[in-house]
Amino acid sequence: MKKTLTALALLMALTLTSQAQLLNFGVRAGAGMATHLDDLADNSPIAAANIGGFITFGFANNQSIIGDYLRIQTGLSLVRRGSRFQEVLQPIMSLREGQYSAWYLQVPIHAVIRYELPLREPGHHALFSFGPAVSYGLFGNLHDRKSTPRLPQEDWNYDKNVPAFSTLNRLDVGFQLSAGYEYQDLSLSLLMDYGFLAVAATPDALRASQGAAAKDVPLGNNFALLLTVGYQFPVR
Repeated sequence: MKKTLTALALLMALTLTSQAQLLNFGVRAGAGMATHLDDLADNSPIAAANIGGFITFGFANNQSIIGDYLRIQTGLSLVRRGSRFQEVLQPIMSLREGQYSAWYLQVPIHAVIRYELPLREPGHHALFSFGPAVSYGLFGNLHDRKSTPRLPQEDWNYDKNVPAFSTLNRLDVGFQLSAGYEYQDLSLSLLMDYGFLAVAATPDALRASQGAAAKDVPLGNNFALLLTVGYQFPVR
């Protein structure tokens, strides 16, 4: 269902973009928190970041509500995602903890609703945007530590740093939603970013202990909340 909705959103955005004209291009940067939404481990946030550029298409020649309020926006961003994690492993009561920090190249395609606020001075707009985003992992780091306080001498204890994408899946397809404010060419928005694809998978230890066929369990989904600042350069 999620993949179907993403495909439909991409098709809608591409169809509208084919009928649109370039309005502006700009730059945007943001910071906030990122984590993995996961039922198997306790996760806590790390710092998230977005930096990149965007282009906006409009429908100025369309004499309708679409032309007045709707924009299509896409671009290219470098984004930081990841999470801290902690997990108690049974039955030997060992503790696994660490942190993922991963950088992705991300392409969002947003439908932007832009509404001018009824103020005396013109140029004030409310912004609402939503749409899919495709991310591809570039580089990052995983700090992974496991300790067993009762058996500190055993060789299953470790403390290691490895490339993040030796464990994480590189590809993520997600959904973004934002709300913000624009004054002339400057904008400020709160962005939510959720990944539909699991960041990684691990063998199902319970199934293996019961003699069942091997099966991987998905590990979490990327999630981030960011405050972003953008500046656009209108096409003259």
